[in-house]
This record gives sequence, structure tokens and C-alpha cells, in this order.
Amino acid sequence: MLTRGQQGIVRDDGMNLSSCRIAFLNKAACWVAAVGLLASAMPAFAVLGDSASTVLADQARMKGTLHSVDAHTYVMHEITAANGTVVREFVSPAGVVFGVAWQGQFPPDLEKLLGPYYFQAQQATTGPRTGRHPLQVETPTLVVRQSGHMRSLHGVAYIPQLVPAGVNSSVVQ
Repeated sequence: MLTRGQQGIVRDDGMNLSSCRIAFLNKAACWVAAVGLLASAMPAFAVLGDSASTVLADQARMKGTLHSVDAHTYVMHEITAANGTVVREFVSPAGVVFGVAWQGQFPPDLEKLLGPYYFQAQQATTGPRTGRHPLQVETPTLVVRQSGHMRSLHGVAYIPQLVPAGVNSSVVQ
């Protein structure tokens, strides 16, 4: 219940209304700050066609070690995860991921690696698959190949238009 006192409108617990407003605003500010902090802490992923600035985030997400090789016409970032899976991200001089390759006992999260191209790859493989045939998608805008068997999977994906001039797409392996 609210009553009027010397310090303005006062609640039953003795706290005045202006203090209640300040407390509410402080709580709201804390929630906004917490949500912002959580959003900024979400891991980013280096995906096909995206910026290479997220390679370190991939390393942290995979809890792996990073080894980079500058081949002058592209840079290959190799991340070895704790579970033995190896992911290689190929970056053009413009700083764009043009290809990814993987190998290991477990496949990586292809939806995160392929990004917006995942849906395109999924659509291209909607036909029935029988037996243990390798997965192969070849369109003008995307190439994906995956083969192997349980505990020994490997694959590549690249965007033909983003492969730097003078670089053969076979380097993505």
C-alpha cells in the first residue's frame, strides 16, 4: 500500500517511490547488459563465403589447436579438435573463406561450416541414397564431397567463384 509521507509517496516497506524507480531501472539495465554480454559471447563460425576473422572463434569452439600456412595466394588454417577431427579453412587474399575440408572420426557440424550454402547442399541431395556411396554435390555455385565410413570420414566444400585466380580447387583437401 502507498502512503504520502515527508519523502514523497512511500510503500508499506518504507521504500519511497523514486527509490523503487531507480531500483527497477538498475535491474532493467543489468538485464540489458547481461543479454548483450551473452549475445557477444556466442561463437561465430568461419563459413563458406564469410570473413576469415572468425577462425579463432572456431578454434575455441572446437577446443583445438590452430596451425596456419600462408601459401601466398591463399592461407590455410588447420584446426585440430580434441577429439581428433581436423578442419581446414581456406582463405583468399581478400579475407574470404572459399573452401573448407575435414577429416576424422566424427563429421563436423556441416550446417555451421557451410552456413547459407548448407540448405543448397541439402536440396541437391534430396534423391534416394542407397548403399555407402560418397556424397557428391556439384553445382555452379557449390561443390561438396564427403566419403569414408564410421570413424574415418573426410570431405571438402568450396565455392568455385571464390577460389582465387591461379589457385586450383584441388588445394581444398
